[in-house]
Amino acid sequence: MEGNKPKTPLEVVESPSRALASGSEGPDTERRLVPRLSLSTEQFRLGLNGKLFGVADLSRTGMALRLLNEEDRLLFPIGAQLEGTLNVNRTKFKLSAQVRNIRGDHVGCQFIQMAAELEQELRQWLDPQMLGSTLRPMPSGAVTDSVWYNGRSGTEVIAWPDENGGLRKVLVILWGREFVEWTVSQGVRTGEVKFGRERDSVQGVLRWAPEWLITDASPESGKLNLAKTLLLSAKIPEEWKLRLGAGLVLPV
Repeated sequence: MEGNKPKTPLEVVESPSRALASGSEGPDTERRLVPRLSLSTEQFRLGLNGKLFGVADLSRTGMALRLLNEEDRLLFPIGAQLEGTLNVNRTKFKLSAQVRNIRGDHVGCQFIQMAAELEQELRQWLDPQMLGSTLRPMPSGAVTDSVWYNGRSGTEVIAWPDENGGLRKVLVILWGREFVEWTVSQGVRTGEVKFGRERDSVQGVLRWAPEWLITDASPESGKLNLAKTLLLSAKIPEEWKLRLGAGLVLPV
């Protein structure tokens, strides 16, 4: 029966009308399952009890911690100020952060205080050109009909090749917070990424994260330029770079 057909990773699993009914952000909203790696080199040690949490995504203003156990939610009441140590690039930095939201098994935190050394490290660590150079192709078959490139700090690229070796579609997720999508038929759109309220589905070292893609009213040039820098710095086919270099431009 069609209703029992398993959903393909990255397909839209809620239409905009259903998204509205479920209390999402607005009519230009889709929920998708996005592939992520379960293991992360970026980690946060909570000062309260010394417990270690993986960082699902990281930006210069905040981070999302991934909860492995349901009881850990009690450690992160909304509005609470956290003290702890962030491990980035094998270096540990003290910082303070405030809990802003909890969605599924992710805790969204905004940085309050951090050392100047950490600010500098994050600026370099999260630079789009550097992120592009860290993208690595993941095993084929992980995402149906597409090629998945995994980067650090919640950065992912999923590309759908055409029959001639070119591209028909690409989705770029930057730092787990913003997205840029380009298709041959519809051009570009940009927007925001928010974790869904469901828990991730874990399969070995892979996990499928239910995330909301909230589309901007019109494509934002800043996000397009960031995605363009990332992709042109990545080890992807040169033909793709030529196509994307022309595609990720707003019409005059």
